[in-house]
Amino acid sequence: MKKYIFGLALSLTAQWGFAQHAHPSCGTSVADQAQFTDRLRENVANAEKLTPADFALQYVPLHFHLVGDQSGNGKHRASRVLDQLCDLNAQYEALEMRFYISPHPTFGIFDSTLNLDNVYSSQAGAFSMNSKRHPNALNIYIVDKADGDDGVLAYYSPSRDWVVAEKAYVKGNGEGKQVLPHEVGHFFSLAHTFYGYEPNPFDGYVGSGFPNDATWPTAPTVSPGGIPTERVNGSNCMTSGDYICDTPPDYNFGFSPYDDGTCTYKGGINGVFPKDPQGAVVNNPMENNLMGYFFGCSSYEFTAQQRTAILADRNQSSRNYLDNNFTPIATEIITPTDLLTSPANNATTQNYDFQVFEWQAVPGAKWYLIEFDISSSYNTGFYQGFISTSPSVTVKTLAANRTYFWRVRPFNEYVTCAASRQRTVKTNNVSVTNIREVEGLSNWQVMPNPAERGATIFMSMELENAMDATLRVFDVYGREMYRQNKQSFNAGLNTMEVPTAQLSAGVYFISLENGTGQSVKRIAIN
Repeated sequence: MKKYIFGLALSLTAQWGFAQHAHPSCGTSVADQAQFTDRLRENVANAEKLTPADFALQYVPLHFHLVGDQSGNGKHRASRVLDQLCDLNAQYEALEMRFYISPHPTFGIFDSTLNLDNVYSSQAGAFSMNSKRHPNALNIYIVDKADGDDGVLAYYSPSRDWVVAEKAYVKGNGEGKQVLPHEVGHFFSLAHTFYGYEPNPFDGYVGSGFPNDATWPTAPTVSPGGIPTERVNGSNCMTSGDYICDTPPDYNFGFSPYDDGTCTYKGGINGVFPKDPQGAVVNNPMENNLMGYFFGCSSYEFTAQQRTAILADRNQSSRNYLDNNFTPIATEIITPTDLLTSPANNATTQNYDFQVFEWQAVPGAKWYLIEFDISSSYNTGFYQGFISTSPSVTVKTLAANRTYFWRVRPFNEYVTCAASRQRTVKTNNVSVTNIREVEGLSNWQVMPNPAERGATIFMSMELENAMDATLRVFDVYGREMYRQNKQSFNAGLNTMEVPTAQLSAGVYFISLENGTGQSVKRIAIN
């Protein structure tokens, strides 16, 4: 797989004081594109045969593989994948094409089982990658380095029919508007707008690593990659360049050291605009085309013919494996402002290594992403993330004496853009493993639970031997709300009333303790 000269281009920008931004580099080479250009040209021809039904809303399943190194470290954050899916759907909105998460039948919503250095850093372990692939979805592997090259941000492998993307460029929130949508464009047969000029942008620059632009400023009839050069008048648009006629000529101008990252083409060396092989000035590339290389545009899009080519490819028999007759719930998920219920904001936990976190069930949500970190940016080494199908999770992996930010985000297969809600929580230095349960206590229950405010709560338990114990009630901040000292309990079944009149709605903990240990039950007051 031939890769572009990304690192050299960056060094040239620094050496000559040209553009000071990072050029994106796709690893889908001329040779790779040659494997699907016949399909592209067929799709362009078949676009005229599309029916109104082909333009109707359709859903495409995706499966994300969050790859780690040999020790399982370095996996991409699920929150970034959810953000990226929002951006991907925004970019394909004009096509009435929507992407959704398709859980793997074995590995779940995201595949986090691929922990190999030769996949994480180079994708040399193609056999292992293939063993994890989803049979009915577009597989996207998120890695540390795409093909082991610092300059390659992502690529589509036509022989494997999967996409590989570097985790630093899968992030959404407006920052993921180019890289992954670009590779999905390749997946659906689109070539680069500058197809054939991947090895060398035509800009008049002559330097180490770049072939000489011997004909500057007139472009050669055939590009360095062996593809006919597209003419300004469009007379050869169906047999040259990207084979799409409504994309103007682009000889990889966005990759040139003279591009200043403003999404505006300003010519090559000394500001001179090149000419096509017939001598017509080339000064109007489509900078914000998703299949181009211009960086820094406020938005990116496909042309009308690119869109119809994608839809025609979706109808190809080779894409039948994406047809699984599943339509996800597309109703917007509204995250309530009071989503989080327990612990209360800034509460201190009763122990640091066994804590229950709870929130409200949200209509339309199938899963909840809950995240913890000591920073509100959620990007430190203390980060932890969990996915739950129910509105609670028990966490046993927090550190002692720390203040954590925690947030919850509801989502489903398709709707991944819902807002998170956040709180802070403090852990103490008490370990649950150091707390002994009360000896001889069994069948301990608190009923009803949850209970209505002001209702009578009954506590029942069975004891092997008679004992004295103290009953206490705490709120989620650890404040004592009620106490009964040295209550006497008999051997056998015991029942007693726990008053709740002084308790407002919320979550509380009932503690029974004596010299042998402590036992705790959680109760909710509505």
